[in-house]
Amino acid sequence: MTISLLLHRYRIITSLLCTFLTGSYAQAVTADAGPDKMICPASSATIGGSPSASAGTAPYAYSWFPATGLSSAVVPNPVAFPTTPTWYQLIVTDANAQKDTDFVFVDINPVYQFNAGQDTSICIGASLTLGAAANSNTNGITFSWSPTLFLDNPTAPRPIYTPIATGTITYTVTITSPNCPTKFSTITVTTHGLPTINAGPDVTIQEGQTTTLNATGGVIYWWTGNNINYNGTYNPDVEPPQTSVYIVEAVDENGCYGNDSVIVYVIPNNELVFYNTFTPNNDGDNDTWYIGNLSKYPNNRIEVFNRYGGLVYAKASYDNSWDGTNFGDKLPEATYYFILDLGNGEKVSGSVTIVR
Repeated sequence: MTISLLLHRYRIITSLLCTFLTGSYAQAVTADAGPDKMICPASSATIGGSPSASAGTAPYAYSWFPATGLSSAVVPNPVAFPTTPTWYQLIVTDANAQKDTDFVFVDINPVYQFNAGQDTSICIGASLTLGAAANSNTNGITFSWSPTLFLDNPTAPRPIYTPIATGTITYTVTITSPNCPTKFSTITVTTHGLPTINAGPDVTIQEGQTTTLNATGGVIYWWTGNNINYNGTYNPDVEPPQTSVYIVEAVDENGCYGNDSVIVYVIPNNELVFYNTFTPNNDGDNDTWYIGNLSKYPNNRIEVFNRYGGLVYAKASYDNSWDGTNFGDKLPEATYYFILDLGNGEKVSGSVTIVR
């Protein structure tokens, strides 16, 4: 605050010499911008003191800054209608050109700064804060959200929405202020389910081979695992050096995440692999009994027996051609037992099941 001076007369008398001395003293002019005000949005308030100027020498001149949002910038008590919280400065000048200044703050009741927020969507398993970011000073404002389903605090300005089911819900928040009209605001939230991502069936390959994986259920994919040629596609080629697990993460059209995995079994080139079932039904798939890597043992001999010990099949240099017959007759669905002589002094035994 700037202090200004106003002249007032004074007189000093000395008794011995009877000397009279006259003069004056100064008194400050005082500006009063009035108490701070809070108004509702789109409303107004009269600012300035009662009075806005005192002391000093009248008449007074008034200047308010800024002039924006005032009915007049040169009257002692203008009407203020700012659209945003505003500090106003009052400068008072008296008849002797002495000045004083004061400030007043006109705040906007934050009731209309709060709202439910923009319509949005979320994935199941996630959480969402409702309500637009607003002034943390609620100034006696109360909130009531309806319905209350899935909300942590339905009387908070910004409750947390944590759904446990998919679907669409429209929430209405009622915002009440002691001095301003009640406000209503709505938001619609859609909760999407997580996508079903399928990495495909497990695969068996020989050592050194390449296989193509094939995932479904998403629109964007990302693979992790050994020796992937390109992991940003649904169908990368892989060449694992040993049996490996490949994990695919995917995002669907709603922006929701899912994942799955697939195992690629790698058979070393010198290891026999016995398939324990086959389906000889002439559909072109798994119609004969296959033993992987048997070609490494060209001098092999296979014998197959039924559960009673009867020989039902025998072949030297077995080449994966047995179709489940015994001299042309179809053997019944059952489990059979084999002895495989590798031709190097080693024998392997086990079982195989025919499924028709």
